[in-house]
Order: sequence, then C-alpha cells, then structure tokens
Amino acid sequence: MKNKLLKMALLSVSMLVTIAPAINANIPMMKEAFSDISLSLVEMITTVPSLFLMISVLTSGIIAKKFGYKQTIMLGIGIVAVSGIVPVFVNHFYIVLLSRACLGFGIGLFNSLLITLISYFYDGDERTTLIGYHEALGGLGGMMITYIAGRFMNVNWQAPFLAYAIAIPVFFFFLKVIPQVETKDILQKFESNVQKDTTHQYGRFSKVFVFMILIVIGATLNMTMGIKVSSLMVEEGYGYASDASMVIMLLSLGSMISGFLFGKLYKILKNYILSVGFIITAIAMIIIGLSHTVWMSVLGGFLVGFGFRVMMPTLTHIVNSSHLKNPTLATSLLLVAYNLGSAFAPYGSMLIQKLSWTEGLRGIFYVDGIGFMILALIVGVVVTIQIFKKQRMRGGVNDAKSINQLSNVTKG
Repeated sequence: MKNKLLKMALLSVSMLVTIAPAINANIPMMKEAFSDISLSLVEMITTVPSLFLMISVLTSGIIAKKFGYKQTIMLGIGIVAVSGIVPVFVNHFYIVLLSRACLGFGIGLFNSLLITLISYFYDGDERTTLIGYHEALGGLGGMMITYIAGRFMNVNWQAPFLAYAIAIPVFFFFLKVIPQVETKDILQKFESNVQKDTTHQYGRFSKVFVFMILIVIGATLNMTMGIKVSSLMVEEGYGYASDASMVIMLLSLGSMISGFLFGKLYKILKNYILSVGFIITAIAMIIIGLSHTVWMSVLGGFLVGFGFRVMMPTLTHIVNSSHLKNPTLATSLLLVAYNLGSAFAPYGSMLIQKLSWTEGLRGIFYVDGIGFMILALIVGVVVTIQIFKKQRMRGGVNDAKSINQLSNVTKG
C-alpha cells in the first residue's frame, strides 16, 4: 500500500509538468482586457513560462543539493500553486506577466528532479514503466487543466486561472506521502553506480549532447505539425479550425497511450524503440500530408502522438541508466533541448516550407516525414553498431576467461 501511495504521490506531480499552456486560448480575451498593451506583449503570456522553465531546470539540481530534493520539489509546486492563481485576484498586466514567469520557474524546479526521485526509489523495469507513466500523466494533466480553464472562459478572462489551483492538493499529498530523503543518500546511490561502471565518465556524458541535438531536431519537426495542420485543413477545404482541434486532441490521446505502454514496449523493442517510434511518426506525417478527409488527419494526429512520445522517456531512461555522476543535470539538459526545439518550431516550419519541393502546405508534412525517416535510420544504425560492439567485447572477455582456465589447467 505504501509503495502504491509513493508512486501516486510522485506521478501526481507529473500531472503538473505541462500545465503552463492551459490558458493559451484565453489570449483574445486578455487582449480585449488590456487594450493598451501590444498584442506581441500579451502573447508573451504564453511563451514566458518556457523561458523561465529552462532557467530553473538547469539550476534545480544545484538548489536540490543545498536544500534537499523533496524540499525543492515542494517549493516548485508551491510556486506553481500561488503564481498560477495570482491573475484571478490581480488586474495589472505586468504582475500577471511576472506570475507567468514564476509559474514556469516553479515547473522547472520539479520537472527533472521527479525523474531523479523515480530513479532513486525504483530500478529496472519498474523505473522504465514509471518514466513512461510520468510522460503520459504529463499529457493527461495538461489536457485536464486546459479543459477546466476552457469551462471558466465563459465567466471572464481571470477565471480560467483558477484551474491552476489543482497544484494545492498535489502539494499536500506530496508532503504527506513522500519520505524525507537525505541528499547524500541520493548522491551516494548514483556515485556507487558510477564506480560499478568502468567506462570513461566524459565519454558517457558526451552522448547527452548528442541526445540534445536529436531532441531539438525531433521537437522542431514534431511541433511543425501542430502549427500547420489547422492551416492545411482549411486551405485544402476539407476541414475547419474546430476539426483541427480534434487532430490535436487525438495527438494528445496517442501520446498518453504511448506513455502508459512505454514500459511494455521497451521490454520488447529495447533501444530500437526510438527508431520504431520515428518510423511511425514519419508514416503519420505523410498520412496527414496526403489527407483529404478529417478522419484521415485525425488518424495521422493519433499516430504522431503515439510514435513521437517514445522519444523523451527513451532518452531519459538511457541517461538515468547509464551510471552518470550527475543524472539530474543530464535530464535537465534533455528538457532544455526539448523546449528549445519547441521554441524554434515556427522558424523551423518556415525553413521546412522552403525545402519543400511542392507548393502549398502539404510539402511541409512530406519533408517532416522524410526527416523522421532519416532520424529513424541513423538511430537504428547506431544502435545496431553498439549491439555488435558489445557482443564482440563479450566474446573477447569469454576468450580471455577460456585462456586463463586453460593456463590454470596446464599449470596444475
């Protein structure tokens, strides 16, 4: 029972990691309320959380080492709870903007530390499964808060911010259930894992930067779909903006299902799971590009969510299983890379449109599909080479053991 409560407490915080955009649909109402503020500045309400999230993600490990992992996560949840509902009571634009910055900073404080705690409390397949659940519940939490905020939009522009009050019960649940863990105990576990691994430390950490490049490219390609699918459906005359929202909803559903199944999928596919995910995403992008009906685009959206969602839990699992000395920093860098890729998506879509060999928006999805297919091929080749290297090394070790045994027999 205690183990179940522990998992529930950890995963309840996971539901808060993607709630920042929940009030994005509120921007037109806020523009009317703050008519003396430029539209570009009002729209910063949607982007400023991501900027401050990246800052806190990079500093969360340092803060946790000084004040404790549980305390830092609780600080982040507390900041989210308070700053999230500030706009309900305040009618001053710059205070609202500041509260949004604080919201992003709070989310960043617990985002990567949650993975660290999961890796501390759990190992092996159980950890892999929980990392998948973490990703899935992040999407579920975002959908739930967005829905609640949408229901409040009929009141006024301030009411939707009440949805962020969900962080208050999460704070007290986490406080009551999660045991106090000494920072030295967490660090000792990771350091003992490092000592068991004879691989050179710098050589291992360098792959984190390779993963960052992969994430930036993947996130940019993926976000392009969300930006352009509505315009494609309207321009080609087979759907409206409301139909495009169905595509995005099914994308979120595909992401959640993929997250919940991640542990089982990883057992079957191992490190090839990333290549398979990219192949599914590539096929889905081409389906959307070829689509002439809403249902076909909805199918493509679902497959994009299902295929692409495996990227972050796979890479997060790898860096937290690689016996790195600072897995929190590694996880933080992956999250920063994802946010950078998302931020670059509008510019990436412009570049992709220029690279397209066809007129109109369909070409963007064809290029996206080819891009994901290339990523799948590269990752698949790298994984295969690593498998052969490990087999060769094991063969060398076995040969050495055989020679030693033969030598001992000869001496005897």
